[in-house]
Amino acid sequence: MIKPWHWVPAALVLILGVGLAVGESMGWPFLAGPLQSQLQQKLGRDVRLSATKDNGQALVSLQFWGGIRLQSRFLEIGAPAWSRAPYFLSAQDVDLHLRYSDVWRAWQGQQLLVQSLAARQLTVYLERTADGQASWQMAKSGAAPKPPRIQNVDLPAGTVHYADVPLALNFEAQLNLSSPARSSSAPLVSQNRVLRSTARGHYQQNAFQITLQSTGALPWEVDAGQGTPVAVKLAASLGQASLNFEGLARDFLHLNGLDGTFIVKGPSLAVIGEPLGVTLPTTPAFNANGQVQRSGANWTVALHKARVGSSQFSGDFVFDKASTPPRLSGQLNGTRLKLVDLGPAVGAPQASNASASRAKVLPSRPFDLASLRAMDADLHIAFQQVDTHTQWLEPLRPFKAHLTLINGVLTLSSIEARTAQGHLAGTLSLNGQRNTANWVAALNWDGVQLQRWIHQKRPAGRPPYVSGLLEGHAKVQGQGRSTAEILATLEGDIHASVVNGTVSHLLVEMGGLDVAESLGVYFQGDKALKLACALADLSVSAGTLRPRLWVLDTTDSTLWADGSLSLATEKLDLRAMVAPKDFSVLTLRAPVLIQGSFSHPLVTVENGPLGMKLGLALLLGLMNPLTSVLPLVDAGDAQEAEAKAAACKARMHKKPQAAQPTGTPKR
Repeated sequence: MIKPWHWVPAALVLILGVGLAVGESMGWPFLAGPLQSQLQQKLGRDVRLSATKDNGQALVSLQFWGGIRLQSRFLEIGAPAWSRAPYFLSAQDVDLHLRYSDVWRAWQGQQLLVQSLAARQLTVYLERTADGQASWQMAKSGAAPKPPRIQNVDLPAGTVHYADVPLALNFEAQLNLSSPARSSSAPLVSQNRVLRSTARGHYQQNAFQITLQSTGALPWEVDAGQGTPVAVKLAASLGQASLNFEGLARDFLHLNGLDGTFIVKGPSLAVIGEPLGVTLPTTPAFNANGQVQRSGANWTVALHKARVGSSQFSGDFVFDKASTPPRLSGQLNGTRLKLVDLGPAVGAPQASNASASRAKVLPSRPFDLASLRAMDADLHIAFQQVDTHTQWLEPLRPFKAHLTLINGVLTLSSIEARTAQGHLAGTLSLNGQRNTANWVAALNWDGVQLQRWIHQKRPAGRPPYVSGLLEGHAKVQGQGRSTAEILATLEGDIHASVVNGTVSHLLVEMGGLDVAESLGVYFQGDKALKLACALADLSVSAGTLRPRLWVLDTTDSTLWADGSLSLATEKLDLRAMVAPKDFSVLTLRAPVLIQGSFSHPLVTVENGPLGMKLGLALLLGLMNPLTSVLPLVDAGDAQEAEAKAAACKARMHKKPQAAQPTGTPKR
């Protein structure tokens, strides 16, 4: 016989089962209040999770069968006290599902895995102040826990408002993120979520727009970019620059595990370098395409084809953001580089802004010296052709150099270039550690064929105006905040000479104002006079070039020049003289003056000697017309010509030591 009290345990189990069933069916409404309090205590924020009735249905529902499931018609997490935002997060029709095993791991300190999350609408306000306070930092004390990893998401409509004062970034993004239905047998990692988002805002006062489509790119989905890659398509514009990317990413919002192709274009390379923290020069419009990869702090870029202005190049680069400062290394190759395309980088104005009537021609635009201190670089450069952007000189073919940027010191060393079958080598250095840069140049050249290097248009059968092998060196330095300022303070020496050279006979006679000889050469045909000596030895001080000796000695005449050429004021004050070695009639031999400015040079004849000859010829002509030509007869001045020629030959036989590459310029 069963005793009555034997039914008590069974009754209690039955009552408990019925209670659990009723609680599950009703959604445990009385737990909404304690849950809201626990969330407020845990997050340190106001949390609204209402349990009131709406048309007879509960706004909050909890189920514990087979896992934890929370359904709420409304969820709001308050903004921090310092924020003016209405809230941090607001969601409607929230449906959250957790497995007990995942909750247990989170209880043990591991990252929480959310089985699924759905919301009909979600609005988030993300803010960061100038002192580093962020609205998403909610832990009251200790290290902030890792945000949960969400396995399956369904978000038809979401809005993110983002304002970041340190980055000068603010935008509003509309997004849609959803997951297809998963079969019970399919593994969780195989689920593809489709994210579509459009963002508009401003970055450092430049308007931008981004359109993004990916399969599950969320900031908390992976740990340090280690996970299954997702397909990503991105179209972005910042000011006048645009970027298109298509490829894979392990964590796109952190730009981890990127691997894809890109097309980028804009008004200047500096526009894309600034947001990436890469120092790039200010240039004309550009476009480029290639492959980009990111692993941790390293960016690897294979530049397939790029065009800046009319320059074309390619390359392979690695940018390491983990080093201090960040470091760029790699190889830059090109088929053609026009220096005019890099004009703004060295302080020259844009071609569209240049004016033919400018009073000065030397670039005066200030350097961006601060950008030289933002990163280091180590690049090997090789171009098939470097065009100096002048119709008078032959380009460099090829050009190689080693570019380094260390602690604000930019050095172009191991320069190897050829032009007109000649050779150019040396080092250039710009120290940008201070607000005023120090520039040092040490260059050597030899074997440059003048008849090829200087473009000389002459009728068929006529010799070039000048020919021979040009050799020499230059070692100069200056200080300033622009190219013009550096040249205005230039100090150093420049030495150039011509070996086995010739010069046009007509050019020599015209330089000596020998009318008869010039007419004779013109009608009989020009010929090349051998240069017994050709030398220009210049000293540079305070931006002014002065000839120590500047001589061209031929079998017919000797030409020399003195005076000055100022890079500081851009003024010319040169005086050239020709001394013929033979007898000549109808010569007006007088010094030729080259004066004026770089933008408006003026070539005249010195009035004193010329006026005396013409005045005397006029006076004698009044007495007897036949005697008027006597002042215009020149018996030559062999003594003066030989003196200059001897000085030239002596200096040629005792050449100064060639310029040596320099190290780090003085600070």
